Amino acid sequence: MPVSSASRYFGVSIFEAPDSNGDIHATVGMRLSPAAPETTVYQHTVAALESLEYLAWRSYRSSDSWWRIADANPLEFPLDWKPGDAITIPVGAQRGLLQRTRKF
Repeated sequence: MPVSSASRYFGVSIFEAPDSNGDIHATVGMRLSPAAPETTVYQHTVAALESLEYLAWRSYRSSDSWWRIADANPLEFPLDWKPGDAITIPVGAQRGLLQRTRKF
């Protein structure tokens, strides 16, 4: 079962699981492990018209990374989020890092 390097499941262990008929299929877990300890977590209050994809684009510059926000929050359908809901947005240590490269 090949997994693309762009997939959220890249590097996750593949295991065998039976379907409802008892047939065995290769599969991966639905949720990944918790974020690494060095991951910074921000609490965000959902505003009107903010979608999961928009928040992913704003946080990671890729709307395809929506799953990072979905995995960091309780198991709830993200389209059910409404304005005023508090959600968690994990970001890497590099976000907001300022490095001075010019010498004075």
